[in-house]
Amino acid sequence: MTILILAVGSYGDVLPLVGMARELQQRGHRVTIFTSAHFQELVQKAGVGFTPLGTADDYDAIANNPALWHPHKGWRLLMKQIVSSALGETYTLLKSKIITGNTLLISSTLGFAARLLQETHHIPHATVHFSPGVFHSAHQAPKIPGLTLPDWLPVTVKDGMWKFLDHTFIDPIVKPQLNDFRRQLGLPPVSRIFHNWLHSPDLVLGLFPEWFAAPQPDWPPATHVTGFPLYDEAPDSVLPATVQNFLDAHPEPLIYTPGSANKHGRSFFKEAAEASQVLGRPAIFLTRYPEQLPPFLPKGITHFSYVPLSRLLPHAAALIHHGGIGTCSQAFRAGTPQVIQPLAFDQFDNAARVEKLGVGRIIRKRRFKASTIATRLQTLLRSSDVNRQCRSLQHDFLGEDHLKKSCHLLETTFRMT
Repeated sequence: MTILILAVGSYGDVLPLVGMARELQQRGHRVTIFTSAHFQELVQKAGVGFTPLGTADDYDAIANNPALWHPHKGWRLLMKQIVSSALGETYTLLKSKIITGNTLLISSTLGFAARLLQETHHIPHATVHFSPGVFHSAHQAPKIPGLTLPDWLPVTVKDGMWKFLDHTFIDPIVKPQLNDFRRQLGLPPVSRIFHNWLHSPDLVLGLFPEWFAAPQPDWPPATHVTGFPLYDEAPDSVLPATVQNFLDAHPEPLIYTPGSANKHGRSFFKEAAEASQVLGRPAIFLTRYPEQLPPFLPKGITHFSYVPLSRLLPHAAALIHHGGIGTCSQAFRAGTPQVIQPLAFDQFDNAARVEKLGVGRIIRKRRFKASTIATRLQTLLRSSDVNRQCRSLQHDFLGEDHLKKSCHLLETTFRMT
C-alpha cells in the first residue's frame, strides 16, 4: 500500500513518524513523509521517501520568534501558520500523490490537510497524537496554561468550560480560514475544531501508555493507546567518542535541554550552569543552537548539539527539560528523575503527569533559578521513593515494541496488503 505521512511540528512530532515510516516500509509498504524541508536530512538518513513542505527558512522563521514559547502566544502563532496559505498548498501536494483505492493517510495532530482529504476524497486516514493533552476531556481534563479543571469538578461543569474555550479562544483563531478553505472544497463549515473535527473517525492513535493517560469516556471512539514510540535517531549502540570520554571523566552528569526547537534558552542555560556549580555536579547541555549558551562554560560542564537520549540517559543522574513528550518518555525508559520547566503547548499537561507519577518535579518559568533548581534536584536525587518509582516505570519498556504495535494496528484496521 502507498502510505503518505504528514508530519507537522518540531523534532518531537517528526521523529516518531520517521520511526513509524521505517517500520511500515520494512513491512513492505511504500512510504513517503511530507514535512518541513528542515527535516530533509533526518528523513532521508532513515531511508524513507521525503517530500518537502515549504523551506528550512520557513521553519526557522517560526523558531526564531520568541512568542513561540509563550503559554498563549505560541499556540496562536502556530495555529495561524497551520491555517495559512500553506494549508492549501499541502492539500494540493498530498492530493497529487494519492493512488485511488491504494492509499493510506497518516498525520500528526496538526496535519489538517490530510483530514480534509479524508473528507473530500474518502481516503482512509489515521490521526496520530503523541501526548494526551490534545484530548479535551470533561472527565480527566488535561492541564493547559492558565486553566486547571480538577477531577472533582462535575463533568457538566468541565464540559461547559471546554465549550467556552472552544468558542472564545480556539475556534476564533482557526475556524475562519479553515472554513473558508472548506467552502472552496465544497465542504460544510465545522466548529469546536479541536474537540470534534481534529480526530479521524477511522482511527486515532495515542502514542503513550495507559499508565500515563488512561482513555476517557469522551475520547473519540476510534482511539487506541499503543505506548511511547521511543524512536530517537540512534541506530548505533555506542555513544560518540567525545561523549563517552566526558562521561568517563565526569560520571552521572545532569542533562539539560530546553527542547529541540528552542532558540530562546539563554536564561535556561545560565541558571543551569549556576545550579550545577552549586551542587558540585557535572552537566551536559544539549542544544542545536549554541549561541544560547553562556560565553564560558565552567569546568565539568560541556555542550553537544545532539546525543540520542536513549543512549545518554542511562548514564545520567537527572534530566532537566521543557516537558516535551518524547523527552519525558526517554527519561521513563532510562529510569531518570526529571525536573521540568514547561513553557507552552502540551508541556504543562505532560509535566503534571510526570509529577503525579512521582518521578519528577515542576519549576515554573518565573521560578527557574539556580537555587530552586539545585534544591529540587537534591530532593529528587536523595529520595528513595523517587528512585523506586523510576525503576518501576522502566518495566513498561521491557516487553512489546510500541512502534510495531502501532503499525500492526494500522495494518489490521485498514486491511493493508
